[in-house]
Amino acid sequence: MTAQLTRLIDAARQLAGQDGTFYSGRIWQFEGGRACPIGWVDCSQAVFVDLTTGEHDYGEPGGVGDADCRANCRHGMQPPAEEEL
Repeated sequence: MTAQLTRLIDAARQLAGQDGTFYSGRIWQFEGGRACPIGWVDCSQAVFVDLTTGEHDYGEPGGVGDADCRANCRHGMQPPAEEEL
């Protein structure tokens, strides 16, 4: 599924009054955040929960939290240089 189609589905769900992000065939809801796992102090990473199973995503590579961080953190998932830590 393309990113544009995913965004359209998300927008339609929000207009219908349903929270959640469609990702990899599942509906995820934002539940909170955690510190950036690669060291950026000015970035955090979203934590999501699957609305059907209750499974959490803490930003594992390839998951909804990782995708959210790549899309919304100004650093993406690029590690900081040693002098930026």
